[in-house]
Amino acid sequence: MLKEKPLVKNGERPGSDPVFVVGVLRSGTSLLYALLNLHPQVALMYECDVWNFPEVFCGIRFRRDWLRRQEFYNQALSRHRLIFGDSLRGLEKIQAPEDLYRVFSEGKDKPLFGEKSPFYCAHLLRLARRYPGCRFILLWRDPVDIYRSVIRAGRKERFFRRRGILNRLIFYREQMIRQAVRLERVGVPLCHVTYADLTGDTEETCRRICRFLGIEFDAKMLDLASADLSAVFPGPEHNHLRSGRIERRQLADETEAEDMDPMIRKRLQRFDARWCRLQSQWLGSQTDAAAGPEPSVAERLYYKVTGVFFQAIDNGKRALFEFLPLAWLRTYRQTKKWLLARRAELPADRRSLGEQFRSHWITILVSAVVMAIVACADILTGPDVTLLPFYLIPCAALTLVVNYRWGTFAVATVMVIWSAIQAQQNPNLNLGHWKTLVWDAGMRFVVFQIIVLLLNRVRIEATQDGETA
Repeated sequence: MLKEKPLVKNGERPGSDPVFVVGVLRSGTSLLYALLNLHPQVALMYECDVWNFPEVFCGIRFRRDWLRRQEFYNQALSRHRLIFGDSLRGLEKIQAPEDLYRVFSEGKDKPLFGEKSPFYCAHLLRLARRYPGCRFILLWRDPVDIYRSVIRAGRKERFFRRRGILNRLIFYREQMIRQAVRLERVGVPLCHVTYADLTGDTEETCRRICRFLGIEFDAKMLDLASADLSAVFPGPEHNHLRSGRIERRQLADETEAEDMDPMIRKRLQRFDARWCRLQSQWLGSQTDAAAGPEPSVAERLYYKVTGVFFQAIDNGKRALFEFLPLAWLRTYRQTKKWLLARRAELPADRRSLGEQFRSHWITILVSAVVMAIVACADILTGPDVTLLPFYLIPCAALTLVVNYRWGTFAVATVMVIWSAIQAQQNPNLNLGHWKTLVWDAGMRFVVFQIIVLLLNRVRIEATQDGETA
């Protein structure tokens, strides 16, 4: 727990202490990072996320090959041009994240170092404990605009479509407010910036940030077109940043404004009313948001519990990247990329089920007949003879000829048929032993579904090779 006393004396801010730019996803932190790094004295790293890691394992982590694993996790070293290829030559003396920050800033010949990350919203207190003289620049944006930006980015990036993204946004915004309050109470230097000010009055906002950092304003900070964005992830969600214009992202058309679920909009507006009140009471910020209803206790509790849950899942995944053998992780990542690549869908797969049925009704009918024949043979031969591989024939045919959705439907149908036959014939797998019956059916479904996914990729790659031949 932080001690209730100032962490700096007489406004002195040692140059050896890092600066952190923090704000929830899609709140404009990448724009602020780009503008700050245009200053001749500032060299922030871009989303290394070295501290977005379970704190309980940090002691073990830094005694291992954490730097190599950090590169494997999000290419932090190569994105910042600290390494080329797999060699860590020149980084042998780096023992902790602060060493990494310093090496990067020294390479740029800039004294102020630190990091920008949206994932530090729930780690502000932890960072302040680690770096007692650090400074935070906190970026705030209207939550409805944030979620609209998430929806827009999610059209092209799976990361923003993952389950629980809204729960995470609400949880991290709540954590950011609460932890910022505790930091202000103990005297940690904070600079609050709104996205509206950053895009609407960029020069004055940059001047205010420079005063906060104790450096002179430089007009180069306003020339976004000359910003070095090599460390920024190459996804299309940053195309607006790469345009070189400092302006709010405009809606493409009127229908884009209505993409958001009205229920989610109202929910975010309720939380926004709460957050504006808390920021005004606790942080002394002035907001123009109109007063409105706030979320109920039950609603706040739900998003707190689910936020903690999704954070625990994220922490678990991050820990696995640190402690599992790298050979396993490489295999997992390559397999996932191969199975879930965005190109893993053909134009014909986007047609409705009715259109697909009309195009492939012969294959679907023959598969159903084969499935019925195998089921009859299974009944006649009894439980002592297994015909499980023959059940795979209609599943494979539908996957290779139509697509994996029809193959998955066939797998589910096969599992129902198989379970019904086993419940009638096998005394060890009847309804009296339903848990075993369900378990076996589930395991067979998993095996068949993996085969279906593999066959679907075979179908796609064979089709694409045929088109290019």
